[in-house]
Amino acid sequence: MEHNKETVSELIKAAVLRINDGVSRTLTARRVDETPPQHSRHLTDTRTRVSTLLEYALSYELNHILLEKKEGYSVSNVLWNVFPDLLIRDPDKENVMGLEVKALHTAAEEKSANLHTPLPLIRKGRDFIVILIWGWVQDGASGTQIIYPHIHYHDVFDAWLIAKIRDTTWLINSRDRIKGIDISTPIISANENEFKAEEGNLGKLMRINMSNDTSRSMPYYDEMHAESERYESFKAKALSLGVIETIKDIAFALGTNPHFESNITSYPNTATLIATTNIDNKNISFVAGPQRRGMSWSDVTNDSNVHDRIIVYLGSKLEWKVISGRSEVIAKGKKPESELSKIIQAITD
Repeated sequence: MEHNKETVSELIKAAVLRINDGVSRTLTARRVDETPPQHSRHLTDTRTRVSTLLEYALSYELNHILLEKKEGYSVSNVLWNVFPDLLIRDPDKENVMGLEVKALHTAAEEKSANLHTPLPLIRKGRDFIVILIWGWVQDGASGTQIIYPHIHYHDVFDAWLIAKIRDTTWLINSRDRIKGIDISTPIISANENEFKAEEGNLGKLMRINMSNDTSRSMPYYDEMHAESERYESFKAKALSLGVIETIKDIAFALGTNPHFESNITSYPNTATLIATTNIDNKNISFVAGPQRRGMSWSDVTNDSNVHDRIIVYLGSKLEWKVISGRSEVIAKGKKPESELSKIIQAITD
């Protein structure tokens, strides 16, 4: 078996198909009327637990796929909390590849998973970040309406290249502070002649990007740039899925089905009409993305009768507003997942 990203990508694709085809329905399904606690702390606990179960399901299915190939390879979980989460071992049980698994919930207001492992501890071309983006899906095929987590999207990235991009951009964006990376820890200037460990923002997956000021003469620049372009596509997909799944949750609570626009390529760069629906003779437009100066809601919705509409607006961290056609903010909040009843009341009143 080749020890490279292409091999890992094929293995992950096969494992995700098995998880979505039945494992997640069995391990993590619940009846529609089994409502989890809605306090934000409990929702976070639920999200963390489901992500952990999906990560375990991935390791289980990967191991079975390798066993079926009968080449002597296997997957083992790393039992202590260090990078990576999983190891792919050859027939001699040597650690030939590492997988750091990040399962992100679409509805999370900020997907806070991070890669904080120091660059020297990551093997270029041998250690990979596996990202799973999941959301809740309803299914009634068995005669009972159930809800279970479905992996909507997955991708694999070279962990060394992503960490190199992380460190380079962080050092470039120093502003008036002194930054450095010692043997194991990023440090930043605090008071005069004093330094402290970086505050903890370095490595958050949704904040990693390749600075335009990165020198083209830097070793591995072309590889970093190519991986960065793929990574930016992942972040845009993660944001889009978060908005889409949140809209589905709101529409389900309203008892209606949303119609999604076929072309939403302008999101997340500008305010974009994502979906529409109707309830009680009210036309509802779901909009997401930053609103440019001078842009009106009628520009966004392509509807001159905007005064007859209600707009549900979702920001970059899924903060929400319910807006009347006359641009009056009826209600607003930060976490739609735990504030559905408030959103529904604002729409239906």
